[in-house]
Amino acid sequence: MTALTKSRTEQQIADEIHAVMHLYPSKANDADFICTTVAEALDRAERDVRKVWRQRFHIGGVC
Repeated sequence: MTALTKSRTEQQIADEIHAVMHLYPSKANDADFICTTVAEALDRAERDVRKVWRQRFHIGGVC
């Protein structure tokens, strides 16, 4: 996988995460729900979605 392909894939996952957060605002902080939903929607492995979640959405040191 080239760097460009990886970047596009990660951006697609991030965009889908944003969409799910907007569709289900009450679950916007529920990483398990969001990652599972996005993985199913994009037909991707959940570990790939969780990687993007940790890199872009996880706020370390909170709670």
